[in-house]
Amino acid sequence: MNFKEIQLVGFKSFADKTSIKFDDGVTCIVGPNGCGKSNVADAVRWVLGEQSAKSLRGSSMQDVIFNGTESRRALSYCEVTLVFDNASRMFDIDYEEVAMTRRLYRSGESEYLLNKQPCRLKDIVALLHGVGIGKEGYSIIGQGKVEQIMNAKPEDRRAIFEEATGVMKFKAQKGEIERKLESAKDNLTVFVQRMDEAEKQLRPLEKQAETAKKYRAYSDQLKYEEVNTYLLRCDNFAYETGKHRDRIQKAEARLSAIRRETDTLDEEERLAREEIARADETLRALNEKLRAFEVGLEHKSGEARLIGERIASVRRRAEQAKLDEEASSGRIQEIARLLETGKKKTQEGASRMKELERRREELLLKVREAEAHLEAYEKISDEKRASELSSVENLADVRASAGSLSAQKTAASERIEEVRTALERAGARKRDFSEQLSLCRAEKEKADAFFASQQEEEEELTENLRELARSGQKLSQEYIDCNTSIANYTNNLEFYKNLKNRFDGYRDSVRNLQLKAQKDPELGQRIKGAIADIVSTEQKFEVAIETAFGGAMQNLVTATADDARYLIEYLKRTGGGVVTFLPVAAIRPRANSGEIRRALREEGALGLADELVKYNPYYGNVIGNLLGNTLVCDTIASATEIAKKYPRAFRIVTLDGDIIATSGAMTGGSKRKESGNLLAGERRIKECEDAIARKRLTAEKLKAAADACEQERAKAEAAIAAFRERVQKETASRAALAQKELALSDLVSDAERDIAEYSALLQQLEQKVAGLESEALSAAESEDVLNRIRTEAAAEAAARQQESGKLRQERDKLNEEIAALREESASLLSARAAEEENSKRLQDERETLLARITADREETERTASELAALKEQAEKVALSDEDRAAINAVRADISRSEEEKRKKGAEQEARSERKRALLEEQQQEDEKRHRSELEIGKAEAALENMKQRIDEAYGLSYESAQDMRDENYDVSQSYNNINSLKRKISALGPVNMNAEEDYELLFGRYSEMQSQKEDLEKGIFDLTTVLNDLRDAMQKQFDEGFNEINQNFTVIFKELFGGGKAEMQLDYTDCDDPLNAGIEIVACPPGKKLTKISLLSGGERAFTAIAILFAILKSRPMPFCILDEIEAALDEANVDRFAKYLQKFSKETQFIVITHRKPTMNRADTLFGVTMEEKGVSKIVSVKLSEVEERLGGDTVIA
Repeated sequence: MNFKEIQLVGFKSFADKTSIKFDDGVTCIVGPNGCGKSNVADAVRWVLGEQSAKSLRGSSMQDVIFNGTESRRALSYCEVTLVFDNASRMFDIDYEEVAMTRRLYRSGESEYLLNKQPCRLKDIVALLHGVGIGKEGYSIIGQGKVEQIMNAKPEDRRAIFEEATGVMKFKAQKGEIERKLESAKDNLTVFVQRMDEAEKQLRPLEKQAETAKKYRAYSDQLKYEEVNTYLLRCDNFAYETGKHRDRIQKAEARLSAIRRETDTLDEEERLAREEIARADETLRALNEKLRAFEVGLEHKSGEARLIGERIASVRRRAEQAKLDEEASSGRIQEIARLLETGKKKTQEGASRMKELERRREELLLKVREAEAHLEAYEKISDEKRASELSSVENLADVRASAGSLSAQKTAASERIEEVRTALERAGARKRDFSEQLSLCRAEKEKADAFFASQQEEEEELTENLRELARSGQKLSQEYIDCNTSIANYTNNLEFYKNLKNRFDGYRDSVRNLQLKAQKDPELGQRIKGAIADIVSTEQKFEVAIETAFGGAMQNLVTATADDARYLIEYLKRTGGGVVTFLPVAAIRPRANSGEIRRALREEGALGLADELVKYNPYYGNVIGNLLGNTLVCDTIASATEIAKKYPRAFRIVTLDGDIIATSGAMTGGSKRKESGNLLAGERRIKECEDAIARKRLTAEKLKAAADACEQERAKAEAAIAAFRERVQKETASRAALAQKELALSDLVSDAERDIAEYSALLQQLEQKVAGLESEALSAAESEDVLNRIRTEAAAEAAARQQESGKLRQERDKLNEEIAALREESASLLSARAAEEENSKRLQDERETLLARITADREETERTASELAALKEQAEKVALSDEDRAAINAVRADISRSEEEKRKKGAEQEARSERKRALLEEQQQEDEKRHRSELEIGKAEAALENMKQRIDEAYGLSYESAQDMRDENYDVSQSYNNINSLKRKISALGPVNMNAEEDYELLFGRYSEMQSQKEDLEKGIFDLTTVLNDLRDAMQKQFDEGFNEINQNFTVIFKELFGGGKAEMQLDYTDCDDPLNAGIEIVACPPGKKLTKISLLSGGERAFTAIAILFAILKSRPMPFCILDEIEAALDEANVDRFAKYLQKFSKETQFIVITHRKPTMNRADTLFGVTMEEKGVSKIVSVKLSEVEERLGGDTVIA
């Protein structure tokens, strides 16, 4: 396989269709800088798949399209075709020739063709990878690529060797597998999300199933507890009630004794308070008298202390003034001596300065004379050197011009004939293309008008569809959320209604009577309802109000006492237990006292209990009786403070359910969860019903809106589908017309431009031939003149240079002596300035010391007079003996009065302590009696209630319950156990008895999804295994190829450099992965130490990189290789070595070399020249090597 031909149309500077046919061996492409030689390499790289505009020396891909010149219009597209000979079937395609084409339009559209058939870039890249050709790697090596080998980081250098070892084709497979693996992982993520959704449903169902199991277990255990408790309580009822009655009698007897003793202590306490008040008055008078004495005493003591401190201060000032005067006198004498010494030094320095200034003036005069001579000589030398350099440059220009004039004359003559033929063809093309362009533009104007009207409609339809989709999704989600809320509220409503209908929370006797009243009209009309049913309050007051009602919450209200008696008789008759009734006609309210009204103004008071509840005025007497004279406060702290201010005046309850009774007893503790349940029942039912009604109305609106939105969306989708189908047809037709118009327009413009260009070019060429003949004669004459001028200028410049050296030595010596004088002069000036500064400082210090001595003497005189005055004041403020005696007498009287008061206070405290003890004992006895009474009532009610519950709940009588008796049952924990079980059952809330079955069904679906997830994970594992195997294969192939290239590199390096050694090493510094490890190059040219390539010189690095290229070619010969000025950094000797090696390898590899170096051109088999006769447009000139050698005479280099 060889690279036969490249065809360029409109690519960069190749505006005209250009074809370059390549032969085997070495083909050189030469030409001056900027003529477009490297554009040939860029064209090949572009067809091979280069997607980076920067790599093609542009800012965007459209930059590769010919952009026009001053005389030519820009083209609308470019096209490059590479033609390969495939007789050996190196390409895996059954064609003798393979033509790869890439076409790009200025609109951004791009096309790839394989043998003129459309294909994908991927197809071309895959075809090239198998033969070691690619946009990266070593098939195209430019100067930048050599620099990349030399200067790149080790990890960036790896790509070239991957291309050389054939690993690049595996990378595409590896990327495909990695994409599949990533896709499988994404699918697994989606599946896991679905399983998470199932888990979210599974967990609540599992919890509901567990709740159902707990409900059955709790119910069975409750039956066991209640039946055994009932049996034991029946057995122990008489014994327990007798014990409590004995306690009540003892408590009442003790309470009578406590009341008598408390009255006696109150009287004694009143008399003691009067005596203590009289003692307080006496003490107050004595203390006022003592304070008057102490104030006078303290005043005199303070004055005496202050005078003493002032006397000490005056004495210290006098002593310090004397010491300061002596020190100042000594310093003044020292300053006089120092001033005299400084004066002498200043006089000596002044005389030395005058001498130095005279000598410096003499030396400066000599230096100026020497510099004037030197400047004159150097000016003449510079003129001669400039003349010599100018002659050399002019001579080089003349020689170069003479060589190129001959070649230009021949080329211009041949070009004149070509231009005349092209001019005739361009006129014929213009006429043909103009007719076709007129027809095409008429059709396109019609298509453009229609398309413009459709664009706005498409945008409007698309935006409308997106908005409908967003709205529909939002409405559907809101509808689902709304139905979920309705279901939750419905469950809660049923739960609360069941609680109300079953009268849960009431004692068994109350609940059973109300249940029977629902069925028996006679009973129903006599019962107005329970207290909890006839009142309501705000939620925040529920706990406080229920606490204030206490057990009365379960009392039943009747209209009259007769109704109550009838119901009591009914209960006795039926064994229905004990119930408290409140006849409206018989009950009288408790009036709120004046103190409780005043307490409403206290901090923390929220209101009166009977005013914080709502009820029918008909029940006013009942509510007033139960809640009258009861204050509601926010916290127990506020309640305690109010109770202290108003002792035993009214009852207080807090929002947390704490109580302070009128007796002073306080009840409270941790808040029970069930507190407020009876009062909250109706409120909760109402709240649920209101919420359900609101949510249902919202759900209906959302459903209607979602349905309407879905209908609109379906219409919009249908409209867009029809519209896009119509527009697609029109777009295809319009694009074809636009493309055709652009192509025809470019063809017409090209033809017009060609006509104008060829006409102008013909005239220019004829003038150029005439001018070249006269220029050649002038160049020969100029060369002789310039040689003579250069020789004369060089001789005279050398003589002037020798004389200038002597003058510089003399000038430098004089300057050194002047510098020494300047240093000494500066030192003397510095010393004189320092001495003057020191003298001034000493004079200032002397004046300051004289002033200080005067001030010290004045201070000594002032302190003497001040000391005498202070001693006289001290004698006047001394304390007398009469003052001390009066103060001691008052203090003795105060001590006696305080002792007497203390004794009486102790007696009073003892009485108060005794009263507190009696009060506590009274409260305890009250509580004992109350507890016993409650226990008797509770025992009777509990026994009756339990009998009724056992009968109704389980259908058991005392006799039939004996079968469930447990002789070892511990009744001490029965109450707690039963209440705990009831709370647990109540805490379970609504129970879904079908939850277990639903859970099993959902769990089955979840298990199936789990199995599918495992299948996905297995697929991921298999893909990972394949990927790892491919990585191993890539690593093995790379290692084998790299080692072979490395061995070749070691040998070729020695041959190219004539010795030394070099090798390539894998670099794992920044990467542990062998597939991504960098490649470090170490080399040791002859006579140097082994070092990294980055530390070699530029030429050595370039030659080392070229050695690597030859090592790759030797390891894996490639079909062709394009080298773009890679030997530019080498010297002549190394370029010759490079060219010889290039010729050696050309037997197996076809080389296309872009160069301007003579040794490389000398070794070429074929030579192409790139010219830019027309500014901005490249042309190809083919030259026979035999003719080139004849014209160049063996010396001139084509550039």
